[in-house]
Amino acid sequence: MSEAEITKLKLEIAGLKSENTQLREKIAGVEKGREEYLQNVSHQLVAPLNAMKWHIENLREARVSVTRAKKVLSSIYAQATIAVHLAKNFKLMSNLEADHALHKLKEPLQDVNLRSLLVNLVNDFQPLAWDKNIKIYVDDNRFDKEPSVLAMKPLISQVFSNIIENAVKYSDSDTNIQFRGQYLQASDSFSVSIINSGINLDPEHSSKVFDRGFRSAKAIQKYPAGTGFGLYIAKRIVEIHEGTIKASTDKRMVVFEVILPVKALEGKARLRG
Repeated sequence: MSEAEITKLKLEIAGLKSENTQLREKIAGVEKGREEYLQNVSHQLVAPLNAMKWHIENLREARVSVTRAKKVLSSIYAQATIAVHLAKNFKLMSNLEADHALHKLKEPLQDVNLRSLLVNLVNDFQPLAWDKNIKIYVDDNRFDKEPSVLAMKPLISQVFSNIIENAVKYSDSDTNIQFRGQYLQASDSFSVSIINSGINLDPEHSSKVFDRGFRSAKAIQKYPAGTGFGLYIAKRIVEIHEGTIKASTDKRMVVFEVILPVKALEGKARLRG
């Protein structure tokens, strides 16, 4: 073997060692992120579960009046919504961290009426917002009536669930969270804007909020508990639907916009069929 061949072989070996080191570091980072996320989710699950247990005990022991019982049941419903939301995110996060593409989750593609989907989510999350006197609603005057897209319904539902939960956590009391929707003819897509009043986004954070695990100092100060994974998951889901998601702020008005192409997945649906 010539000197040149030996040198080339040494360089290839050094390159492989470097790739191996990088791969090990990446795996270690994924495992650390998974552990931190699991600890975070476990910690956050304790609060709603304990709250539900306490409320149920009060109802069982007749410690609350009939008038108060309705509010207690609403609170139980709200806490259950939080627990289900966390569990769904954990399932998605597990797949993402294992580098499994979301489109391999075998969810069926179907026509999804976004307005109907959002009305149902508003009903689910409204009890969660009552303690802060926040109203969540779909603005019919600013929403096209039949906004259907071809999508994986459970995943698209999770996108908006994550955004609503964030909006409730970070909105000021006595404010509104509203949904506006518009068909964009030029791109054959549908835009949904979620608008709330709360902590503003610094310009440099408008894209970073979608990074895995990112939470700004303002967000941590207002709501110390949190994983920083909800918007990351939302972005990944929107991307595999060939859409876009972005955040912006104007004073204390925060806007999240989700744009989903109406026909982008049509060919894939035929292939699956």
